[in-house]
Amino acid sequence: MKRPKPVKPANRLSSTPPPPSRHSPSLSRASSRTIKISLQSTSPPARLKTRKALAPHFSAPPGEANKNLPSLNGFLASPDFEWTPLNVERSELSLPLTLLTGQTFRWKQTGPSQFTGVVKSHLFSLKQLDNDVGYFLHFSRTNSLVAEKALIDYLNLKISTKEMWAGFVEADSRFAALAPHVAGIRVLRQDPLECLFQFICSSNNNIGRITKMVDHLSSFGSPLGSVGGFDFYEFPSLEELAHVSEERLRNAGFGYR
Repeated sequence: MKRPKPVKPANRLSSTPPPPSRHSPSLSRASSRTIKISLQSTSPPARLKTRKALAPHFSAPPGEANKNLPSLNGFLASPDFEWTPLNVERSELSLPLTLLTGQTFRWKQTGPSQFTGVVKSHLFSLKQLDNDVGYFLHFSRTNSLVAEKALIDYLNLKISTKEMWAGFVEADSRFAALAPHVAGIRVLRQDPLECLFQFICSSNNNIGRITKMVDHLSSFGSPLGSVGGFDFYEFPSLEELAHVSEERLRNAGFGYR
C-alpha cells in the first residue's frame, strides 16, 4: 500500500515569492528596494519681538509752525482773539447742542460759549457769537486754508438743517413740538476711526467715564497744544493703538466692569 504524500498546510507561506503572472507588470530592481525617506527636523519659529506699549507723551511740535502754538502751561482764550466767522446762524449750528450731547467726547469748554477741540491735525477753538460761530486756529500741521476746509467738512456745514427741518416739522407733529428746543444741532462728519473708538468706549458707560477713556486713547497720538489747562492730541492711528497693551488699558479703567 502506497503512503500518501504529505500536504502542506494552506496557511503557511512559502519562503519564496510566487513568480509574477505573465499579465502582471514586471518588477524593476528599483521597485524592490526599500526607499528611505529622511524627515529633516524643523526648528520652532523664532519668537517675534514685540514693541513696548507707547506711553502717553506731550511735547510741543517742533518747527516754525510753532509760533501759533499755545503755551504748554495752558491758557484761556480771551475775548480779544480775532475770531474768523463761519457765517452760520445759530439755528444752523449750536455749539453746546452739537459738541456736548454725546456724538463726540473730544471737545472741552475753555471759556464762555467757547469750545476747543481737534479736527484731524488741527487744533481749533470755536465760539458761539450773537448770530454766528467764529473759529480760532491755534495750530495746524498743514496751513490755515486746509484747516478751514477740514473744519467746514467736520461741522457738515454744506448741508442746511433749516431746510431739512422745515420738511420734518410739516410731516411730524411730535418733531414740530421739539424742534424749537434743539435748533442748531447737527450731525458731525467725524473721522471713521475716531468715531468708532468713541462708540466702543461709550458702551454701558456714563459721559464722564467715556470722556476719560477717550482722552486716554487720544494721548497716544501726536501732541498739538494746550488750551485752558487741557492737553490736545491728534487722534492716534490704528498702528499706534496696536502697540498699546491690554494690561495698560485695564489699568487705565478700560473694560466692562
